[in-house]
Amino acid sequence: MRELPAGDDYDRLPESFVVFLCSQDPFGYDLPVYHLERRCDEVHELRLGDASHWLALNARAWEDAPGGDLLDLLRYAQTGKALGSLSRKIEAAVGRANEDREWVDKVWSVSTIVENAARRERINGRIACEEAREEGRQEGRQEGREEGSARFAALASRLIEAGRVDDLAQAASDPARRDELFRELGV
Repeated sequence: MRELPAGDDYDRLPESFVVFLCSQDPFGYDLPVYHLERRCDEVHELRLGDASHWLALNARAWEDAPGGDLLDLLRYAQTGKALGSLSRKIEAAVGRANEDREWVDKVWSVSTIVENAARRERINGRIACEEAREEGRQEGRQEGREEGSARFAALASRLIEAGRVDDLAQAASDPARRDELFRELGV
């Protein structure tokens, strides 16, 4: 809203970056940097191309960073060691900001360790529930396949014993006929 006057076209938006500096790996692939671009859920190859970029930086993987300022930043975020020029500038800026108590009280928003743990617990709980649901769905599908196979085998056996091979062929290819034969033979 601040970058584009009302009525202007979206292609006039300036390039923008949203950077998340994470102390934990946000996605679990052990990458130092995740480039996240917006796309359409229904048409995966449709990307917005709006010159906005989201990056998630994983400080835990600082040793795998390609070097330079990125390595310096991630190492500093993970270890607290200001060894490069960027991290020394950041450390000095943080020191100056911390001395301005009015500013700190006005803008500083920190989650406590307990709040972070509770947040992680909620996220892990949602992930575990979804994994359990998916596992249950897979088990249910497998049980359904096994029951369906056993039921069809019983139907096939009865039809063969009765010499009704044509009905068996129909049951194999026509679900409606198969259901009729299940009801007829009580399978």
